[in-house]
Amino acid sequence: MRVAACFGLLLTLMSATTSAAAPALTRVAIAEFFDTALTVQEQDYPIAGAVIGVVHDGEILYLGGYGWADIEAQVPADPRRSLFRIASISKPFIWTALMQLVERGELSLDDPVQRYLDFEIPATFDAPILIRHLMSHTPGFEERGTGTAARTLAEVPSLRDYLVTRMPARVRPPGQQASYSNYGTALAGYVIEQVSGMSWGDYLDRHVLAPLAMPSTNTQADLREDLAPQLARSYRFADGRFEATDYLHISDGPAGLMSATAEDMTRFMLAHLGDGSGTDGRVLGAAGVRQMRGVLFQPHPAIEPILHGFIRANRNGQVIYGHGGDVNGFHSQMSLFPELGLGLFVAFNSDPAAAARGALVDAFVDRFFPAPHLRPAPEPATLQIGQYTGEYLPLRRNQSTFERLAVLTERLSVAVDGDQLLLSGNRVSRWVPIGNDAFTGLYEERQIAFRQDADEDGLYAYLGSALASYERVRGLNAPSVLRALFGTVAVIFALAVLGWGYRAVRPAEPVASLPRIHVAIAWLHAAATLYLVAQLALTLAGDVEEFQFGVPADVHRNLMLMSGNLVLGALVVAFALLQWPFGYGSPGSRLRYDVVAVTALINAWLAYYFNYASYAARLLP
Repeated sequence: MRVAACFGLLLTLMSATTSAAAPALTRVAIAEFFDTALTVQEQDYPIAGAVIGVVHDGEILYLGGYGWADIEAQVPADPRRSLFRIASISKPFIWTALMQLVERGELSLDDPVQRYLDFEIPATFDAPILIRHLMSHTPGFEERGTGTAARTLAEVPSLRDYLVTRMPARVRPPGQQASYSNYGTALAGYVIEQVSGMSWGDYLDRHVLAPLAMPSTNTQADLREDLAPQLARSYRFADGRFEATDYLHISDGPAGLMSATAEDMTRFMLAHLGDGSGTDGRVLGAAGVRQMRGVLFQPHPAIEPILHGFIRANRNGQVIYGHGGDVNGFHSQMSLFPELGLGLFVAFNSDPAAAARGALVDAFVDRFFPAPHLRPAPEPATLQIGQYTGEYLPLRRNQSTFERLAVLTERLSVAVDGDQLLLSGNRVSRWVPIGNDAFTGLYEERQIAFRQDADEDGLYAYLGSALASYERVRGLNAPSVLRALFGTVAVIFALAVLGWGYRAVRPAEPVASLPRIHVAIAWLHAAATLYLVAQLALTLAGDVEEFQFGVPADVHRNLMLMSGNLVLGALVVAFALLQWPFGYGSPGSRLRYDVVAVTALINAWLAYYFNYASYAARLLP
């Protein structure tokens, strides 16, 4: 058994004892915990560096640094000096700023977003997108990941230009379903700019960071000169050693640009655990702080809701709200325990720590707030569980560009085994019914719930969180069917290429044959499709990080070829229609050609479905 797994088992066993066995929240106990936990974790996750901040009852209780902020320069990770990129933890700062404007009466959460924009969001649905929809991740946008970052500062567009040129499609009415939206947060940042008359970063500097005395927090795309020497480097672990990665410039800045020290983050946590005040002023009134802890969107009573800018969770009976962040090797988590006056911030600067972060927070809760007893068996419930089976896709997906191809590699399958549900995705898990369309994990403290939409046409699943949302897909939208269609195209075209290729080298006895141009075009279309589909598969199976800078040159070329190759497919279909009335070739050769023509039609439909049929046309001015 791996060392970290042993450590987790130890904490689980400790949590099964009475709560009296938990140590008190003292500086010494917390320091001992993190010293032990990080030492153990380093044996399971290659960790370059980490910083930690803990607050309790209105004061900073613990600041810790582990490992290196810069391995090459041998700079230790320092919770007071080292800037770690907090990525999506930037979002609670944006929502705090929006709530300030609400408190001042400069906007309302029920205002249409369009009121504050100087460009148009398409009116795809009758209902407008409201400010509250941005805050709850329910504006109804699809996901678009291509072109969200830049290699150099000079390549970063203005926030307005980014919002206009990278606008995702609206794929569902606002307010109905939650789907994590970086674009929505970037829109919120632009609303702040339009209302305040200053950039979102300058607004945060003046109205959030200054009152809270957070001098070592960066909001600017051009990293402040005084803070640049403090920025920790990010690392990936490969071939047994750490490799430094280049600084990643974020185009949708409000969604994840910020960097901060652990000490600065403790001040932000204290403000939200208290009455909104800081060392040098107040960022929110007490009512505003309470409102940010209030439920904004909850798709099902068994599922943890989205708050006004925070995401709620529960472990060992403790209510937790906060946010995580991930960008280019940096992984962070801010967890607030409002009923305990407790806040925890952890940040790592190496890619293997993506898993370490969550494990560390869970271990902290298990150590200091163990479950008072073993989890009781769920009450028996009767549900017709067969109604939930099928294939599900995450709502956070693309539907309007070639990025839709990602659905071929991601899915959640729900099946029935006796009186239990079997969920298979990254792993297989078992769930038992607890009533009201909800199930609890047989071996984990999570719930999954299902909800039928209003018109009874769609079924949605929520795996523990409103943001872990999935939609059941059937027929031609099901990943298994789509993969089968791709497989059919590949097999038939491969047989055609091999068969006609063989006959080109070893001709058969003279018989009525198809015109050479018909065969040549079909052979070329089939061969090109096989090559391009193979390239597509390699792209999906490989490193997709380059897409954040835009469409890579080789992928761009292949998409252009795939779009152009459809012209050959159209010719194949046309030739097939001509062969019977004109009597070209033998009946057998015409039938074989018809099979290839039908396959060309399937290939054309796949090109339409995955949005690369018109790729070349979209590049035209």
